[in-house]
Amino acid sequence: MKAVNKLSKKNILIGLLSLVIISLVFSNSNERKLIDRLNDDEVLIDKFIDFSADGYEREINLSKNKMESVIDTAMTYLGTPNKVGGTGKDSIDASGLVYVSINKNLDIKFPRIAQDMARYGKMITNPKKLKRGDLVFFFDTYDVDRIITSVGIYLGEGSFLNSSTKDGVSESDINDPYYWKEKFFFGTRIFK
Repeated sequence: MKAVNKLSKKNILIGLLSLVIISLVFSNSNERKLIDRLNDDEVLIDKFIDFSADGYEREINLSKNKMESVIDTAMTYLGTPNKVGGTGKDSIDASGLVYVSINKNLDIKFPRIAQDMARYGKMITNPKKLKRGDLVFFFDTYDVDRIITSVGIYLGEGSFLNSSTKDGVSESDINDPYYWKEKFFFGTRIFK
C-alpha cells in the first residue's frame, strides 16, 4: 500500500509540475484557454504543443464579400456524402469542403488539412464571438496524431456547415451538448 501511495504522490507531483511548465510556456491567454479545454489529457496537450510549435495566427485577410462567395460554394455541397479524402460532389470530407470552397473563390492556395488551415487568421476562443464566415475547428473527433481533427464554416446563430460521417455535408449546432460543444477548440477569422 505504501508503494502505491508513493507512486501516486510522485505521479501527482509530476502532473502538477507539467501543468506549471505548460502555464509558463503558454502564457498567452488564448493558449491557456485552449489548454483548459483539453481537460488535462496528456496526449492532447502534447498534440497541442506540437501544433503550437509550428505557429498559428498567420496573416490572411479576405474580403467579407469573398467569404460570402466561399459560403455560397460550400452550400452547393449540402447533402453530399462524407468520405475521408473526398473533394468532389460525389463525396467530400470536412477539410475538403473548406479547401474546395476557399480555393475555388480566391487567388490563394489554401491548405488541404484542417490542422494547417487552423494556422491562418485571428484566433477566436469564445464561440459566442464567432461571426458568419469564421472557420471553426474541433479536436479529438477521431484518433489521429494531430490536435485539429475537423473544420467547418460558421454560418451564424450557432450554426456551422461541415461534413460528418453520419450526415455528410450538413448544418450542425456548435452548441450541441452531445458532441460539438465538447469538441469545439477555436475559430479563426480569415476575412476583414
